[in-house]
Amino acid sequence: MSERRQYYRIDHPVIIEHKCVSDEDVAHSNQPFQFEVSAYFSLQAQLHAIDAECSHYLHRISESSAPLSAYLQSLNRKIELIAQALTADSLKLDQGEPQFINLSEGGINFLSQQSLEPGQALALKLVFTESRLGMMLYARVIRSEAQAEGFEVAAEFLHMPENCRTQLARLILEAQARQRQNELYQE
Repeated sequence: MSERRQYYRIDHPVIIEHKCVSDEDVAHSNQPFQFEVSAYFSLQAQLHAIDAECSHYLHRISESSAPLSAYLQSLNRKIELIAQALTADSLKLDQGEPQFINLSEGGINFLSQQSLEPGQALALKLVFTESRLGMMLYARVIRSEAQAEGFEVAAEFLHMPENCRTQLARLILEAQARQRQNELYQE
């Protein structure tokens, strides 16, 4: 079964940076270390990871105390707003202009200015412009096809940390819900 059938896919605006890496680099680390990132990028990534780690606790609290759960969710939103304000300028300075990528929990399609060999390992730095979420992941090139604007690269994610998978799944579900809402609104 192809990846397109295994995972829901979305087109999403992302600032993307990629570097070719060795299989040895991938084997020795779950997340890429090849990029320089700002303290704000790291802050956002850590806050999203903590949010993912605590989501099951919040769910359990909501079962026993709805007011406490609502209060904790409000505090979480405050922290998110503060972090977004801190990171807004920093993420704009990260390299590159946003491009629409095709994304799933299993992989990514993006436009590259250079051809990449199938089988090549990549370190990816993704900044989701709408949510200010930053991720660094490893991937392996499946194909690279010449297009008018460059090369369309399809890659599958490798050794994705569970907190990144959770964040990506949440982002995809939110995008899917927005898409359905827009479709209903247009009818």
